[in-house]
Amino acid sequence: MSFDVIIVNYSCHEALGRCLSGLERWERSKLDTVYVVDNSQTSFPDDLVRQFPGVIWLANNENVGFARAVNQALAKATAPYVCLLNPDAEVSGPLWGPLEEWLERNSRVGIVGPKILNTDGSIQGSARTFPTLATAFFGRTALISRLFPDNPFTKTNILTSRSICEATDVDWVSGACMIVRRSAVKDVGPMDQKFFLYWEDCDWCTRFRSAGWKIVYHPGAGPVVHHVGQASKNARWLALYHFHRSAVLLYWKYDRTPARIGSLIALAGATLRCGVLGLKLALR
Repeated sequence: MSFDVIIVNYSCHEALGRCLSGLERWERSKLDTVYVVDNSQTSFPDDLVRQFPGVIWLANNENVGFARAVNQALAKATAPYVCLLNPDAEVSGPLWGPLEEWLERNSRVGIVGPKILNTDGSIQGSARTFPTLATAFFGRTALISRLFPDNPFTKTNILTSRSICEATDVDWVSGACMIVRRSAVKDVGPMDQKFFLYWEDCDWCTRFRSAGWKIVYHPGAGPVVHHVGQASKNARWLALYHFHRSAVLLYWKYDRTPARIGSLIALAGATLRCGVLGLKLALR
């Protein structure tokens, strides 16, 4: 059994049940241990625990954030490969078999991301280039990208498309579903716990690449269906704040501009964007 799976949950038990059911349906013999780390600060539903007796349930007394929760389970993992999977994501095709064979042939790949679909079947922008200030306007969730997804600037940021049929080197892949070589984690280290929520996947991939490991998008594995927003709908204010805080933290960590001008611009832009979106959320 070659894969451990780590799922970080926050008050998303209904979606979590579907996620675990998906793991049961596809190549279960390839899975070693499934860890669910729960930040909900409530008890696990008894029916869910009974339905999945093989799962290791790890409950935190406080919401410690995504990266720290991943690291908790990562310290216990023993399989050669570890899959980070969102509770609102479902494996819906052969994933483990194709990836196991491919990873064994490509020993310098540290992280691989499979094809991820949106709920409507469209391809999700799960493979991307390292973010710049332009990402605020042409990133996956930006208004321009939603209205005009085929514009050249969005395509520069978001690399996934139906035209990509082979494994492709990228800057980073989404933590909604990423498979990590555990021996590479020993080299690079665990996730940076300063990222409470969001952008920790980009940071981790960047550190892997800096250490000489490849980050690859592999559209031949999966797909995985990611029902975006299900995991954050119970904490929209928290998610909004930490999305922008972590974006600024990422810019600051890798900013090489004089006097960190890029980070200051990012801070101003993130503050404005967070305020506007916060106002819209309040008006709803």
